[in-house]
Amino acid sequence: MVEEKESAINATQVAITFNKAVDAKSLFADGVSGSFKSGVVSIRSIDSVTDGTLTGELSQDGKVLTVTSTQLFEKRYDVVVDKVKTTTDKDVEKFSKIISIDKDVTAPTILGTERVTATQVKVKFSEPMASAGSTTFKLAADGQVVTGITGQGTLVDGGKAVILDLSSSSVPVNKDIVATVIGAADKAGNLLATNPATVTFQKGDKDGVAPTVSSVTQTGAKTFEIKFSEVLVGEPTVSIDNVPVNAANVEIDTTDKTKVKVTAPSVLDGDKIITVTGAVDGSGEVQTTTNRVVKFVKDAVAPALVSSAVVVDTTDKAEYLEFTFDKDVNLSSATVDATGSYVKNYVTSTIGAGDIAATTVDYKDAAKSKKVIRVKLATLLGNKSVEGAQYSLDLAFSGVTSDATVAITTGKATFTRGTDGTLANTDVVALATVNPIVQSATDNSTLVVTFDKNVDAATATNTANYIVGGAVVESATVNATDLTKVTLKLKADSNTFSGVRNVTVQNVKAAGSTVAMTTTTKTVDLKENVAPTVTAQLQSDLKTIKLTFSENVYQAAANTVDFGVFVGTDAYKWDHDTDAATPEVAFEKDSGLATDVALAGNTVNIELPTTVTAEQLTKGLSLKALASIDVKDAAGNKLSVPANISISNN
Repeated sequence: MVEEKESAINATQVAITFNKAVDAKSLFADGVSGSFKSGVVSIRSIDSVTDGTLTGELSQDGKVLTVTSTQLFEKRYDVVVDKVKTTTDKDVEKFSKIISIDKDVTAPTILGTERVTATQVKVKFSEPMASAGSTTFKLAADGQVVTGITGQGTLVDGGKAVILDLSSSSVPVNKDIVATVIGAADKAGNLLATNPATVTFQKGDKDGVAPTVSSVTQTGAKTFEIKFSEVLVGEPTVSIDNVPVNAANVEIDTTDKTKVKVTAPSVLDGDKIITVTGAVDGSGEVQTTTNRVVKFVKDAVAPALVSSAVVVDTTDKAEYLEFTFDKDVNLSSATVDATGSYVKNYVTSTIGAGDIAATTVDYKDAAKSKKVIRVKLATLLGNKSVEGAQYSLDLAFSGVTSDATVAITTGKATFTRGTDGTLANTDVVALATVNPIVQSATDNSTLVVTFDKNVDAATATNTANYIVGGAVVESATVNATDLTKVTLKLKADSNTFSGVRNVTVQNVKAAGSTVAMTTTTKTVDLKENVAPTVTAQLQSDLKTIKLTFSENVYQAAANTVDFGVFVGTDAYKWDHDTDAATPEVAFEKDSGLATDVALAGNTVNIELPTTVTAEQLTKGLSLKALASIDVKDAAGNKLSVPANISISNN
C-alpha cells in the first residue's frame, strides 16, 4: 500500500512513499522511468491550477516515487495511484487522497561540486532550477579573470546541475578557480539562499596515461560498442576495413562515458578490422591508434515484442498502444492488424478477421529510440473501441524489420481501453524576436516583456514566471491595450548593480492555450534601481544647510528648483527687499540662494540670506521636495525623499 506520506519536495516535485518496494515495470511506459503508463499516477488540481505533464523516477530501494510536473504545484490536488505491483508481483491497493501543497518559498542552495574528469566539474543544486543564472570566473589567488570555461548556462540532471568544461587552454591547471553565480533561481522563482554564491574548483593536469581500447562488442545488426579503460570527453575516429565511419555515427554513451557507440553504414557480417584512434580522456590525454579484428555475426533473428502498453499522448491527449522491441526496427509502410476479443460488463465480444483494418504504425520518437513504435487506439479499434473494455489481441505486423531486414510478423497485447482526452488549444507563446525585454528609459524599476502573441493573463501575471538575475520581481501586469506586453516592476532597491544579467521567462501560456512556453533566458543590460537618498545639516554659522547625498547625483538640463526650506509647517521667509509687500520664500536655486546640486558630486550647500533664530530652531527646520525636483544618480534613479527631510543642527 501507499503509506500516509506524500509530500512536496519543491515547486515541481512530489514524493510518494510505498511501504514495500514496487516494480518499475508496473509504473512506467518503458519499464524504467519517465512517462507513466495510462491510469497509473494522476495528480489533478481541484483549484483551477493548470495541471502539468507528469514523469517519474523510482528510488533505488523501490519505495519512493518522485513525480515531476511541467507545471508548479500549489494549492489542493487529487492524488490517485492505481494498477501498481510490488516487486513480488502483488497488487498495490489503490490510493486516493486530497493533498494541499503550499507555495514553494524555500530558497535553493548550491550543494557543492563534483569532479567528473580533470577538465569537467559538475556544480550541483539542491533542487531543479529554472535558470542557472550568470557565472563569472576568477583565480582565487589574485582575482584575475579566467576565460574559456563553458557550460555554465546549460542545466543537466533534470535541472539540478551544470557541468563546466575546463578543457580550453586558457584555463590554468592546478589553480583554485572561484566561480561566482548570480541570479540562479528554482522553478518557483526563488533565488539562491546566498546570492551571489561562490564555489571553488581546479582544472587537473594531464595524468600521463592515455585511454586504451578494452573491447569491441557487437550490439546489433549494424552497431557495435567500444569499451575504453577510462571516461572519455572526446570521441575517437573509427574505421571499418579502412573505410571511415561518419563522425555523426560515433558517439560517447551518455550513461557510461567509458563506452563509444558506433553505427556502421551497412549490416555487419564476418571478420572486420576495426581501427580506433584519437579518443580523449578527461585529462586531455589522447589515445593512440588501435586495430582489432572482430568477428561479426549477421543478425538473423527477428525482433521480439518485449512489451505493449497504453500511453496517453501529452500533446493530443489520445490513447496510443505502444510496442517495445528488443532491438531497433525499421519501418517501411508499416502496419498492424489485430484479431481477438474484449470483455465489458462480463460480456465477451469477438474481433474477427477483417473487423479491424490494418493501421499505420510509426515511431514514438525515432530520435530517442527506434525500439518503440505506436498506433492510436481509436484508429486501430475503429467501431470496436469500447471504453473500459479489457482487450486481448493477436497482432499481425507488416513492414516492421530489424536492421538486418528480418521481419517481425506476429505478437500479442492485452490492455484496458480508457478514453481519449479533448484536444486542447496547444498554441505556444514565445518571446518576441525584436526587443523582447526592455528596461524603461524613465524608470529603472520597470521592464516590458513582449511576446509574439497574446498571453494568458493568469500565467502572465504570475511573478514566479519571471526571474531577473540579482533583482526581485514585485509585480507583473498585462497591458490592457496590448495583450502581447507584460510590465514587470522590480522591487525598489533590489537591483544593486548595472550590467548584463540573465532574465528568464517561463510557464507563460498563449491566450486560451493549455501549453506553457519553452523556458527562455535572455541576457539584458540593466541599470541598477537603487535610489539615492539625502540628509541635511545646519552648519555652525546658522546660515548654511549642507545636503549630503548617498552617492553622486546630477541635475537635469532644465535646472529647476528642487527643495523648499521650512520652519515648522511654514515656508522660510525673510525681508530681502524692505520695500516689498511680501517677504521672499527660500528655495534651493531661488534668487539670492547659492548653488545648484553639483554635477558628479554628493554634497551641496544652501545658503540662507539670514541667520536662523532660536525661535526658528525651536520650531524645527526641514526641507521639502518640490514638484519640480530633478535630482538623479548616474543610472537615472530619481532621488528618494520622504515628505519632510529634517535638518539637524548638531
